[in-house]
Parts: sequence; structure tokens; C-alpha cells
Amino acid sequence: MQNKNVIVSGYKVTTSNEVINKLYGVTPDIEQKLYEMSVKVQKGKNSAIKELNDLIYRYPQIPMFKNFLSTLYDMKGNHFMAKEVNDRLIKANPDYLYGKLNAANIAIVDRDFEKVPTLLGESFDLKMICPERDVFHYGEVVGFLQTTFNYYIGIEDLEQAQIILDILKEYNKVFEIGLNVFDFERKIMGLNHKRREQERASGRTPDVIAKQIVKSTTKAPQFVHPIIKQLYCNDLSIDQQIISEILALPRETLLADLHKVVYDSMARFSVFMDDMDWDNDTHEFLMHALLLLTELKDESSVEVILDVLRQDEDYQEVWFNDFLCDGFWEFLYTIANDKLDLLYNYIIEPNGYTYSKTTVSQMIQQIVFHQPERRLEVVAWYKRVFEFWIANKDNNDIIDTDVIALSICDIANIQLVELTTEMQTLFNHKLVSIAIAGSLEDCMENMNGLTILDREHKVFRTIQERYTDYTSTWLNDDYKEEQTRNEFYEEMKKIVPLPIAKPVIGRNDLCMCGSGKKYKKCCGK
Repeated sequence: MQNKNVIVSGYKVTTSNEVINKLYGVTPDIEQKLYEMSVKVQKGKNSAIKELNDLIYRYPQIPMFKNFLSTLYDMKGNHFMAKEVNDRLIKANPDYLYGKLNAANIAIVDRDFEKVPTLLGESFDLKMICPERDVFHYGEVVGFLQTTFNYYIGIEDLEQAQIILDILKEYNKVFEIGLNVFDFERKIMGLNHKRREQERASGRTPDVIAKQIVKSTTKAPQFVHPIIKQLYCNDLSIDQQIISEILALPRETLLADLHKVVYDSMARFSVFMDDMDWDNDTHEFLMHALLLLTELKDESSVEVILDVLRQDEDYQEVWFNDFLCDGFWEFLYTIANDKLDLLYNYIIEPNGYTYSKTTVSQMIQQIVFHQPERRLEVVAWYKRVFEFWIANKDNNDIIDTDVIALSICDIANIQLVELTTEMQTLFNHKLVSIAIAGSLEDCMENMNGLTILDREHKVFRTIQERYTDYTSTWLNDDYKEEQTRNEFYEEMKKIVPLPIAKPVIGRNDLCMCGSGKKYKKCCGK
């Protein structure tokens, strides 16, 4: 390796071994002895114990021999003697960095985290540990960073661990060390997962109780207009002439028939789910009905659509799946964007399904994009909802920390800064799922951003536009398959190790940093 020097805050990092040799008076003869003993230690030779003790007696100023002996005891499973020798090493050579790192690593393994700052300094600054030094070997710096990273992982300080990892990545690139970055990434991902699980475990979600609107039956409803039965035998690529003929029917009786179709999805739920295999031709009738009701824009249909949202998770997953979060809001927006009292009454109902409730907040958010003149009306609506949640903070049938978190994300996206106090109060009462919304500081940063985040969604003008969009995008089978495949590949990217740089020396060779360990056991970890 060609020698490289990098200037870091307060000190220089070099690849030259001379910095170690000069520091401890390592002559060419001693360097040869160090190499020979490192080979024996890595092979685990018992005879090396006596030789190392002799060399320690002969060269007390050379801390690497003590380090080798501690390493050999550790390899042999004699952790007590490994610690004893390292303690003697620190006492005899208090400035030897690897001795401090060994002690810190032992403390981390023992989960004695309070000891680590006493060994590495409260500020975890390499220059503060060794103030008399201006130059460090890159192996020392990398070893220090690795130990610091493991400490932050141990105390579950994800933010600091990520900062250290970013620095390690830079050293990996600059010095061509060949660190397997994925080993560090995996620890970050593990800690992230643990944090999310802890946050979710501390969340609150009500038991979902579906509203019983119609009795279960196996009998199909009777319709005034026979053409309505076409909705039960056509998928979303239905001939638009059929849709036009249905829309031309007398309004009052048509609405009654379409309401029957909606409630049929509840009354005969078990028939369609248990007695029939899923088929788009026979199972898209509910979507047809909702599309038609949206086109008709009838006030009496608002409660019908809300009754759909009042059903449980099984119902929503079967009939809508992701559409509940992706597109359902537009049905509500088209016929109920001026019915905010009705939507308020719905969202405060107890025992509702999380993503049915968040669909309403998603729709309310869109009012600001499409009707900005109604912004204060939206502020008042959210203020009323937030105050209700705060007043009922102890009611487990009402409080859903995921719904509250997603609602806060919605108001942050449209920068409803007037609700800052209510948002802070929700956080203070621990009513917000941090796993979803992030911290209060994160939400405040979004809330006070320079521009409103681009979250505007399209509102369709006609039913034909809706059918065209749904059949050509996510409701299309080919599209669904492609999306699933893309999601799979994205997940694979997260778990497949990243390419690593080729090591500049053999992994079984003596590490160039002077630690006396094999490259694979030291800087090549």
C-alpha cells in the first residue's frame, strides 16, 4: 500500500507503520520478533505463552507483546487471564491505545457500558485520549471507531452509531481497508427494528368492532333494476356502455339499488369469502357500486360509504387491500368534502379500524391542496379532533396512536402551524406513535419547512377517468405483479451485502496497523 496521510480535526491519520515504531521504540529486530510471535499467536501455539512472557520481561517498553499474550489467552478461552494481562498492560503502558480498546470491548461484551467512557473519554475524542500525539495509524483510528460504534449500538444510541458508521465508510473508502460495511449496517438495521418494535409495543390500538348494519344472509338482494346484476359478473374492465345505462336510470331507485349492493358486501361476506374462490368478475361489485355512488354525488350516500369504513380489518383487507390507503379518500372527497361534521362524528367513534380512520384524515388534507381558500376550515376541523383525543387520552376504545401519528403527518405535510400547541400536547401525553410520525422535533421541522410537501393527489372529473386509471395502474393484475416484484427486489437490496473493496493484504497476514493480530481479526473485520 502506498502511504497515505489524511488530516482529521486535531491530528493526522497515516498508513505508515513508522508512527507506531517510533512511538514505542520498535527496532527492525523487535519488529521481526513481533511478526514471528503474531504468527504463533494466530496459530494458537501453547508454546507462545512462555515465549511472550520472556519477551515481555526482556522488552517491557513494547506493549504489543502483552497485547499478544492477552489475545492468545482469549483465543484459548481463558478470558480471566486475558483480562488480567490486559489490565497489567494498561497499568504498565497507560497510553497504549489498543489496551484501552481491549478493556472497552470487554466492558461492552459484559454490558458494563458505564466503564467505557472512563476508558475512552466522555467526549469519545481520540485526540483527548492521547493528547500528546498528533499522528495516528489508520488501524488505531479504525479500531477506535469500531469500538465506539459497538458502544453506541450497545446503549442503543442509533443516531450516534449512524454517525460513526458514516465516518467508518469514509475511512474504508480512503484507505481501501476492505471493511465489510454490511456487518455494521446489519447492527444498525437490528437496532432500528428493535426500536420500532419497542415503539409499537408502547402504542395503543383499540379493539376493532365492526358496526352491525345488516344481518348476515346467503340470499342475494332483489333489485329494482335487473341491469345492476351486471356489476356481479364484470371486473373493472366492464363495458362503459353498461355503466352509462346504469347512470341513466331513475336516480331514486338507482341509489336504493346501489346501497343494496354495498350492504350486500357485508350481509353475504362469508358467501363471497368462504364459499367462492376470488374472481375479479364476481368480486368487484362493491368497487363498481362505490364508483357509481361517487359519480352520483348524493348526500345520502355519505353515511353508506362511512358504513363501509365502519367494518373490521378482515372486511377492508378483502375488498380493498391497499386501495383503502391509496385511493378510497377520493370517494369521500368527491361527495363529502363539505360534510366535515359528519366526518368528525365518524373519526371520533370508538373501536374503529386504524386505516379506515386515517383515510378520512388523508381526505381532509387534500382539501388544502384543491381548495386552499378553505385552509382555516381544515385547521378548525383538526383542532376539534385533536382536542377530543386529548380529552379522551385515557379511553382505550378511542385512542389509536397510529391514527394520531398519521394525522399529525398529514397536518405537518400541509404546515398547519396553528396546531403546534395541540400537536405538542399529544406528544406530551404519549398519544403519538413515534415509529410512524418520528419525534416531536421531526414533526416540527416538517411543519416549519419552507414549502408544503408535494402530497397532492388527483381528483377525477368523471367515472370513466376513474375506471381508466384503476384498470391501467394498481388494480391491473400485471401492475400488481410488477409492484410485488419491485418490492421484493427493494427488500433484497436491504439484505444482500454491499460490494466491498478488495483487501490490500491477505486476510491471514499480519495486520499493518501494528496490533499484532491477523488482518481478518483486526482492521479487516
